[in-house]
Amino acid sequence: MQTLDFLAVSLLGASALLYTMGGFAGGSMFIAILLISGVPAGQAALAGLVFNIFSTISSIIRWRIHVSRDLLWFIVGSLPTAFLGGLAPVPDRVLSALMGVAIAVGGAAVTTSTFSLRRVKMNTALKVGLGAGIGFVAGLTGIGGGVYLAPILIILGMAEPKTTAATTTIFILLNSTSGVIARVPRLAVILPNPLLIAAIPAVIAAAQLGSYLGSRKLSQLNVRRLIGAILITIGLYLSILSL
Repeated sequence: MQTLDFLAVSLLGASALLYTMGGFAGGSMFIAILLISGVPAGQAALAGLVFNIFSTISSIIRWRIHVSRDLLWFIVGSLPTAFLGGLAPVPDRVLSALMGVAIAVGGAAVTTSTFSLRRVKMNTALKVGLGAGIGFVAGLTGIGGGVYLAPILIILGMAEPKTTAATTTIFILLNSTSGVIARVPRLAVILPNPLLIAAIPAVIAAAQLGSYLGSRKLSQLNVRRLIGAILITIGLYLSILSL
């Protein structure tokens, strides 16, 4: 493995460790690395979804103890629209810009989610509707959608941080799976990617450790603020890069 590839895999493993501490997957970091490396946006989005699946499958074992069934309605709405987002034909240049904006906005949302405003009750129809909107963005960009759902749950006081993390982990896993299914014919293009293949074992191991620390040992506050700052920086950089 070349030095740059080794550094990239190490960075992805570190990303999975950090992101799974907060109930996320780290796909946005993987997408950013691929885009910066010159990989077309459509391929990067699909690779990000695959990355999300491996990361969340590995971490969901730890987070499942904090799951709230009342919050699963968001997933009911997101699954079909994540599939539709995966089917949407968007030119790579436009998609790259959208991904940058989506990552930056997600970072800002994660940062603000460390401050709970008030407790709000949301009916089932609204949960399904919001889930549907987030799911479409997730399927389109490959980001997963957890960075949008988590702020809603925290800011509106609908869930404690660890319940939120458990919900977003499942949300990301199922949305990413739905998005990949929509792109099955394109898998043959990205699966031979040596960076993806080398990153998978590192991601699985890092996600195990990150989810253990996040679900049992650490406070979510500082973890989420750090993730938010990273996402804002990456998103703004990618947005400028795509101009």
